[in-house]
Amino acid sequence: MDPSSSTRMPGRLVPAGGGHVPVRVRGFIEDAAPARAQRSERGFAVVLARTEHDVVKVVDGATVLGYLPEAWSRVIDFELWSAEQAGEPALARAVLEGARGDRDLFVMLSWGRRRA
Repeated sequence: MDPSSSTRMPGRLVPAGGGHVPVRVRGFIEDAAPARAQRSERGFAVVLARTEHDVVKVVDGATVLGYLPEAWSRVIDFELWSAEQAGEPALARAVLEGARGDRDLFVMLSWGRRRA
């Protein structure tokens, strides 16, 4: 299935619940963005993967697009581990923001809901 498809993406969408917020990807270089990102207004699928340095990398195929901030890496670590154990890729929706030549990459993540 095409990861830019608006239908169900193959793999596990991370995180699965809570409210969503755009999180800026650190170390992103616009030239590394896939062609489908340039023409996608609603975003495109990326893979989130844990690293040995306890940060989460944002990947498109073999290309590392950047990294999540450490705090967000800690927040979603368990969900990424769970996806790994299930043998599923951990996917997130990514969007480019800004004027061409000065764009940032954001991934949509969620925060946990507090229980009363």
